[in-house]
Amino acid sequence: MTEIVNVKSLRKAYGSSEVLKGINLKIYPGEVLGFVGRNGAGKSTFIHTITGITHKSSGDFKIFGHSNEITTNVKSKLGVMPDVSNLYDHMKGIAFLKYMGELAGDKRKKKDYERLFIEVGLEGAENKRIKSYSFGMKKKICIAQALLGNPQLIILDEPTSGVDPESAIKIRELILKLKNEGKTILLTSHNLEEIDKVSDRVAILSNGIIKKIGTPEELKLKNDNAIEFLIRTKPQLLKEQVVKLIDNYGFPVSFIRSNKNYTHLTTENEEAIPDLTEKLISDGISIYELKIKEQSLEEIFMTV
Repeated sequence: MTEIVNVKSLRKAYGSSEVLKGINLKIYPGEVLGFVGRNGAGKSTFIHTITGITHKSSGDFKIFGHSNEITTNVKSKLGVMPDVSNLYDHMKGIAFLKYMGELAGDKRKKKDYERLFIEVGLEGAENKRIKSYSFGMKKKICIAQALLGNPQLIILDEPTSGVDPESAIKIRELILKLKNEGKTILLTSHNLEEIDKVSDRVAILSNGIIKKIGTPEELKLKNDNAIEFLIRTKPQLLKEQVVKLIDNYGFPVSFIRSNKNYTHLTTENEEAIPDLTEKLISDGISIYELKIKEQSLEEIFMTV
């Protein structure tokens, strides 16, 4: 699959301070790539560099096959969510979007601009001046601006920060809708639950380097070979029973703990899980639930 973005050994320094320390990254057509990192990790610098706002120090990047430059052809395929400080506060919302749309070569009709307001959750705010918008509303019109010109690659930087929960849900739905339409999205967010829900792959940036990248499912698999699983039974499986199963039948499992509902076990051999289940059922123990415990993206993020 031909990538839309291909970054190799990208570095960016401001004086003696190196912010990007050799980024390697590919973004493929039609995927949502979650791009996460702590404040100061280099996320904004990366976006500014590949979109031509700032110049790289070394390395290479390609967007739509064009090397190290944002040509007019690239700009026509690229939608970047601006910072709220770049909005024209004196303008009415719909007038602002129409003006920015004209600059982007977007020839949509007025009703289509109104529909865009609905899509980003700004219905009813079309004729209000932007200076009267709340911070969350300003974030939404920034998202709308990024969609002007029908871009193929959309870069959304913290689109749900500062918005209410209902609006955040609508924005997530919009991201998935854009993905279903074949758009490619680079998404930054501090909301790792949100990243988990909408991203095809996640890149974790730390101190100017991508430390981990993969699907959310791949990242949540533990690095060691141990598989922790939880089992809810009646009667509840106790430590003494687990020890007996190990001693008598050689099950390669270990007891971790029991709480009110679950018994937590671990194994390095996933085949032990169905074998153990079959033995418990034959012993008259009812199994109501069994689930593998995954790391959350939050847990992974904190270890990087």
